[in-house]
Amino acid sequence: MNVAAIMPCRGRVDQTVRNVKRLLATAGYGDWRLTCIGGDTERDVLMACSGAGAKVRHILGADRLTYWQAMAEETRLTDAPFLVNLANDLLPGQHWLGRAVAAYQATFGDGPGLLGFNDGHHETEHSCHFLISRTLLDDYGGWPVWYDHNYGDTELCQRAIADGLYAKAPWATLFHDHPYFGGDDDNVYAEGRAKAEQDRLLYERRRLNGWRS
Repeated sequence: MNVAAIMPCRGRVDQTVRNVKRLLATAGYGDWRLTCIGGDTERDVLMACSGAGAKVRHILGADRLTYWQAMAEETRLTDAPFLVNLANDLLPGQHWLGRAVAAYQATFGDGPGLLGFNDGHHETEHSCHFLISRTLLDDYGGWPVWYDHNYGDTELCQRAIADGLYAKAPWATLFHDHPYFGGDDDNVYAEGRAKAEQDRLLYERRRLNGWRS
């Protein structure tokens, strides 16, 4: 089961490099690749990630890629049938990916599905980070680039739940060290919050309209 794990990057060079090293050291799985992706402003962090052992992709001519734009860009350039959306504020647990793959295969086999990681905060109905089949992602229109930052994960999880194609792996841990839960705040989080209300209203409109804008 070949997996492409994608980490959109924005600032936080030291934190991101620590995260990359820990993701690589604790994955507990062999058939996968970690790619860090960012625009022109992320040249320094991408160079550092490359030195830490990750594949990197630098999108020239782009300043700020949104999280979902970065996910979509790298997904377009890889042929892996299974995808993981990562972030640079995660603390991966031992065998985070190996346990997720095992749980996915036990639940969905090699078919379509969405398998959530345990982020230490959300209950079973939601996962900020997950392992998803490309087949299911394509059925849902790809990564939700229509959102600036928020609610894309919510939409994908809710659609998978409605289709009976969602599960969560309690021991596949990607702890989300987010200021909402007591982590350190910074300007990158502020960017992500800037259009939160706009994203929320779009989510509600799409939900009521059968996931059409």
